[in-house]
Amino acid sequence: MERGEVASIGVDRSRRPAGLEGEQVALDVGVGSTHGARPDSPDGSRLLSRPLVRGAALLAALVGGLGALSGAASATEGSESVVAYPSSQSIAAAGTLPRGGAGYVSVNAAIGERENAIVVVRGAKQVSIGVATPPAGGLGLSFFFAHFVDVGSASVPDALEPWGGDERATERLNQPLHVQVDVPYGSKPGRYNASLAVTSDGRRTVVPVRITVFPVTLPRPGTRVGNLLTSFNLSPESYVARAAQLYGFSNHDQRASANRALFALLGAYRVSPGSWGFGEPRAPTGYESSSRWWLDSAGNFLGQLRASPGFSALRIPISSNRTAAHNYIAQMSPFAPETWCDYLGRVHAFWSQNEVLGSAPLPYLFGYDEPGLDGQRLVARQAKALHRCFPGGQQLMTGNPSPANRFLWDGAGDDDLDIWTVLSRRYYGTWTSPADTRTGTSRARDNLAMLTKVRARGKMVWTYTYTGTPGTPGFAATEPLSNPRMLLLWTALEGVQGVLYAQGVTTYGQTNPFDSIGSGEKVLVYPGPSSAWPSARLVQIRDGIEDWAVLELVRQRRGADEVRAILGNSGLFSASRGGVRLACNLGCELRSSTKYAWPRWSRDASTARRIEAARLAALKRA
Repeated sequence: MERGEVASIGVDRSRRPAGLEGEQVALDVGVGSTHGARPDSPDGSRLLSRPLVRGAALLAALVGGLGALSGAASATEGSESVVAYPSSQSIAAAGTLPRGGAGYVSVNAAIGERENAIVVVRGAKQVSIGVATPPAGGLGLSFFFAHFVDVGSASVPDALEPWGGDERATERLNQPLHVQVDVPYGSKPGRYNASLAVTSDGRRTVVPVRITVFPVTLPRPGTRVGNLLTSFNLSPESYVARAAQLYGFSNHDQRASANRALFALLGAYRVSPGSWGFGEPRAPTGYESSSRWWLDSAGNFLGQLRASPGFSALRIPISSNRTAAHNYIAQMSPFAPETWCDYLGRVHAFWSQNEVLGSAPLPYLFGYDEPGLDGQRLVARQAKALHRCFPGGQQLMTGNPSPANRFLWDGAGDDDLDIWTVLSRRYYGTWTSPADTRTGTSRARDNLAMLTKVRARGKMVWTYTYTGTPGTPGFAATEPLSNPRMLLLWTALEGVQGVLYAQGVTTYGQTNPFDSIGSGEKVLVYPGPSSAWPSARLVQIRDGIEDWAVLELVRQRRGADEVRAILGNSGLFSASRGGVRLACNLGCELRSSTKYAWPRWSRDASTARRIEAARLAALKRA
């Protein structure tokens, strides 16, 4: 194929994900094929080959190296190399690189999607990168320099600085560079070729880029239809304050611009904000304009929306029980929903007047976090006020349905809860005692049985997560980089419709976030001088949201069993076309170390390859 030409593609109807044929499905350990890469130097250019070493990896696992395969195998033999990986591959600051590296970037994408890959430069002091051959068809290539930050006792390449590719010093022995491929809406399906020029300590390496665009179009970011809905708590105030401190802002225009840039980044990554910050009303009269930008709730709210491509879910500005009384949005108490109606009417009128709901996002109200039974009765009152005073509004609560809170899902009156948001590890159930097991009783799916009942009544089911008792993947920087992606792939596995994240996106604490972020659980975005910078984990969250949209198309066209088959056959979850097998420490089908019943999931050095294999299979089946 000539340079710049676009080749047509065929759709493989095979039901097994390409790229893992003949491999043993591996969960938690890296059993399966591995690929080493070595430097080669034809005509002065350093390209990488990929010899297959499947037998060695399997032998190492069986003989006793089960844990060693997760990161101990080197992808390169030389002291200096340029190696490409999928974007979900964890890269250590030093030491050997993971197996599975390649001498080229490979991207499979839908129309309207952004996909990242990682190019690791090892052993160099200076590095630069540029586009040697651009892709045809209007596809875009851009770069991010991965800045290392301290996470506990480790240093991880988490802060992604937008980068023009000019020469700069590396930070660690293994320096990741992120390459983003942008496939605009309207792009034609086909195979596209491009190439990158990576220069490390004066030596130039050409890295081919192979892009396959499938005849699958993602939903637009601003609609609820076909999108995984999200609500991520953040503090725009802390983001603007930290950006001003780091970069010496001298005027309010810079602060207002930084505020809009935060929302622009979230929208570009398909993440809906759980707070409107400077765009929240300050009084029961609703939105107001002001010449002082930080008090201009009307201008800030609309400016934040218009800076983004849209949000699929919009939080209606009412505080939750977690908010201190002196900080209540619009001075409205979450404990007095009978006083809300006039205020909600003003918010709805403002949104309607400014066509905020024009692209069909989901307006929702989150007024109570993890309530007990008395708090759940308050939620019923909140739902009644919302349904009467904000047409189309949906009430969200964190917690599980149960026989005791049947009043929230009995369909009587207008006080039902619309969105049940369940902690991921409490989605299915828990361990079962040996005595119950002997009588044929199991608690492993008790919670799921209740969720099935509320779904049958038309209610939505979301999930949320936080670091605590282990048992499910999360968003902390102490976890494998693939874990955020795995959580969102699990939502596709189970048809969960949304993700709430209350831990924070911009909670920086007292330290400079470019130095240390604690566990990283509360930092998913870094403050930049003119634009917000994503974390490597936010990239995985975006890619997981896009994965969900593709797998939702598969679900609609071919059924939930096909989604399970794709994610199970690739070795990502203990699932098959027939169902999901659960693991716990007692009485489940499989064994794990946690009391919560949950499928086994992949979280080792092979996970990134397995994600790409599942993704390819989903694009072919969608």
